[in-house]
Amino acid sequence: MSILARTGIGTVIGRKSMSKGRKYSRIWVYVPTKVSEDTAFPLKIGMPCLVEIDEEGRRLLVKPIAEEEATKLGWRKRMRGE
Repeated sequence: MSILARTGIGTVIGRKSMSKGRKYSRIWVYVPTKVSEDTAFPLKIGMPCLVEIDEEGRRLLVKPIAEEEATKLGWRKRMRGE
């Protein structure tokens, strides 16, 4: 486990998808391994997170959120490989 990798350069990745005959774009944000393995990294694979745009600060915020709260907001738990 890395102890002091609090920053790294990530990448925004876009992909075209199709669902039920509708085309749309999906966006992923890649978090570098050294950041995700840092002992201070607050997320685990599969857990819900709140994604929010901070217009004033012009940044994207990603915060952990309890499953119960996420479910109330429409999140569904998905079982996928790690």
